[in-house]
Amino acid sequence: MIGSITSDTFGIQVERFQHMNAPERLRKVIEEHEARLHASVPPNGQAAILALLRTWDRHPHPPGIDPPPDPVTGHRRAGLGGNKALQLCLESTDDRAVARQEGSGEALDSWAERFLEECGQLAEAELVLTHCQTGFMRLIDDGNGHFGAWIATKRVPASWRERADIDWWASALASLARRHEPELRALRSQRPPTEINGSGCETHYRQVADVYLAMMAHQLPYPPGATISGLTVETWRDILTWLIGWALRERDRGEAPAPRSRQSVIDEISSSLAVDPDVIGQALAAFTLDRQNAAWHAAVPGAAPPLVRIGADLLLPSFLGLTMEPLFFLTRELRRRDAQAYHNTAHLREVAFRQDLYGLFGHKRFVISGGRIELRRDSGNIRTDIDAVVFDRKSGTLGVFELKSQDPFARSTDELTRQRDNVLYANRQISGVLDWLKRQGAGAILERVDRQTAKTFRVHKVYPFV
Repeated sequence: MIGSITSDTFGIQVERFQHMNAPERLRKVIEEHEARLHASVPPNGQAAILALLRTWDRHPHPPGIDPPPDPVTGHRRAGLGGNKALQLCLESTDDRAVARQEGSGEALDSWAERFLEECGQLAEAELVLTHCQTGFMRLIDDGNGHFGAWIATKRVPASWRERADIDWWASALASLARRHEPELRALRSQRPPTEINGSGCETHYRQVADVYLAMMAHQLPYPPGATISGLTVETWRDILTWLIGWALRERDRGEAPAPRSRQSVIDEISSSLAVDPDVIGQALAAFTLDRQNAAWHAAVPGAAPPLVRIGADLLLPSFLGLTMEPLFFLTRELRRRDAQAYHNTAHLREVAFRQDLYGLFGHKRFVISGGRIELRRDSGNIRTDIDAVVFDRKSGTLGVFELKSQDPFARSTDELTRQRDNVLYANRQISGVLDWLKRQGAGAILERVDRQTAKTFRVHKVYPFV
């Protein structure tokens, strides 16, 4: 048994749930715990949101450190219940009210610490319930409100594999991104005095934000000129760069970020980037957590929001949300708005993924394919294809790659199942590639990549990658 959940943790009696099975009883406990947390939000919900973001931003996950293993989430995730906490506060807040700063002292900060911790426990319980629904875990209870869960299969959840692949890919690219770290340290040490404003100050923070964005490039794997939801990827990144600079300026002043009117933010970004205000408004909405999309982003595990809307027209930046996984939040929000359009851009993600992959093999000893390679049966029909090929002249090693668009934010059992099937289908594609290589030989692939290289070098080993 890997862990346990008790109704005492949630402060709930479960005697009236005796006729239900264990997962149903746990679901009822979760629902009642969520209702109790919802009722505990302070009357001034906007001040509560300010306190939550202050607390959340004080405890960012240190970059570059591998999180420890966790039996519920695969690897420990920072701020697991943060989006759920914001959802409960947003649903308790009247948009017509005016944001107020009172109640922002130690008492409210202490409440925010406890609230985030309890929302994290709630998120873990929801993940355990999902694992039980997919068969990864089994659940029992003793009838007195004590639940025990254990892992029931050696096959890890597809969501873990997706997340592990993303973390591995981010680490692989880190060898390229680390070159930005000295630049970032140098820029941070040269920051202008907080009382100085003007073009020099803006240029400094844009340079720092550019470095942050370069270190997060893997989160939005599209070519710069690709269009997503009506905006080019370059425009999305420019707007995010400005937002990161805003958060950095506020942080360097030693003050908690203050809410700003949405229109003032739009006007300032529009002036700075020379982009139409309507375009800026559309982009800001996709970076923003509000009452309408809070439930969607509260599904765990999620990405911290770059911006939070409080009241009818006020935006508040989150330093954690803007500097950790802002582009994951963006892609999840774009998927919520138009799932079909989001999935229709998958081929563009493959192009960028291939470019990133080839960036790791820049030495002249490596030969790379120009694009995907179709493999045909003897009858002439397409059997399968290879998304990318890398050949090492020095060792005679041929790497064949099946590139899969990654989406670690499945929200339901059905989505988890489709995610699993997508991974397994990639394995079947690799099997088709290996079968073709067995019949035709690896040299036939190398010849299609570069005929001159195929005449000079032989393939000694073949490694498939997904």
